[in-house]
Amino acid sequence: MSMQILRSEVVLEKYGKALAGKTGILTRLHDPDFSHQANIFKVLITGVSDESIAGELAVQISAVNPKLLILSARAESKVTPIINKIKESKPNVATRFLNMELGDMGAIRKGVENDLADIPKIDHVVCVAAVMACPYAKTKDGFESQFGVNYLANFLLVRLLLPKVQAAGPSSSVIIVASSVVRRGKLNFDDIGFSNGETYEGWAAYGQSNVARVMFAKKLGEKLKSKGIRVFSIDPGAVRTGLQKHVSPDFRAQVEEWRKTDKAMTDVDGNKYDIPPWTTRSEGAATMITGMIDPTIADFTGSFLKQNAVANEELHSQIRDEQNWTRLWELSEAFIGEIYPL
Repeated sequence: MSMQILRSEVVLEKYGKALAGKTGILTRLHDPDFSHQANIFKVLITGVSDESIAGELAVQISAVNPKLLILSARAESKVTPIINKIKESKPNVATRFLNMELGDMGAIRKGVENDLADIPKIDHVVCVAAVMACPYAKTKDGFESQFGVNYLANFLLVRLLLPKVQAAGPSSSVIIVASSVVRRGKLNFDDIGFSNGETYEGWAAYGQSNVARVMFAKKLGEKLKSKGIRVFSIDPGAVRTGLQKHVSPDFRAQVEEWRKTDKAMTDVDGNKYDIPPWTTRSEGAATMITGMIDPTIADFTGSFLKQNAVANEELHSQIRDEQNWTRLWELSEAFIGEIYPL
């Protein structure tokens, strides 16, 4: 698929049957003769709320009749509006709220071990939850909050869910949502915590956390390729969501001024790139769905996706350096106190 902004509905219409194919149950989208048949695939999505791309993704995926949507957030009140929307349009699709505070490794472990103990297989894990450019803070485990929530929580969560994903077999997927900010972000291995906040800058920390996400997907994709499990990091584009709550009005105005003048940005290596256009939540969720099911990119597992296509060429040299993938992986295993069984 060439790079283009698409709505989620378009991607599902084109490739949605892939979700049914691995289970042996045929589901024809928008065909009333098959509307009574439910697939048996299960999806876990983090960061679900009524104002998030994750919430939009859940609603879109419900259209292809999954057996179960596991919707994770810090509070049930965030997920309830999405569950209600799904019940209205797809009453036969089961949903489950998973209470998980991503700033607390103990809570992540408890959520998986206790609340998902009865689920042996999960076909697709989509890590969307994030904080952006927030004031300096630490997670419960002592990590800078954006690195801890946006990246390290995903590293631990995927580690805990991996046996369930592997049990689902080939064509299951792990999707790690990142950001266009990876082009300007850099991972400071020597001072990931910004000297306990003394050198902290919100956008630098956001960029660092997203660089880590993309490197994680690179290394995980490499490790899981022989098992046929799809791994992709995603740039969903510029979507107005609750993620921007810490963005100042002055910064918003500056970005809009850049848009008007077609100002090009430069990445870490000095290469120019355009500020992404504003897109809808459906368009933002579409690239996640592409990562989950588009058969044309299956051989590119581990890749960075943008506008529904592989976009590794847009990554700067620090991210492309495979030694950095390994360095981050080993550091992350030390941080979570667990080794990946791969």
